[in-house]
Amino acid sequence: MDLKPIKIEADYRQALAEVESLFDVELNTPEGNKLEILTTLIEAYESKHYPIELPLPYEAILYYLESRNQPISSFIKGFKYRGVTEDLINETLNDIGKV
Repeated sequence: MDLKPIKIEADYRQALAEVESLFDVELNTPEGNKLEILTTLIEAYESKHYPIELPLPYEAILYYLESRNQPISSFIKGFKYRGVTEDLINETLNDIGKV
């Protein structure tokens, strides 16, 4: 595959296939350089066509706790002042109300 901008989905799929074939190459070789360039092109295409939105703060916290099998109470205990926890809960409820 010749290196070229990824403009359409077919280019994107072709670049992904090429990256897969180069996955185990040594860095700082011609093949390694090609892999690095392709991944940069793929990243640019994906950020434009498949953007990932940042989660809401409470979603990030819940994900973090769930991924570690931690109860919400373990998170709340970490706050020194009760008001911080209440502010977080109120903000969460406000965000939920927007949905």
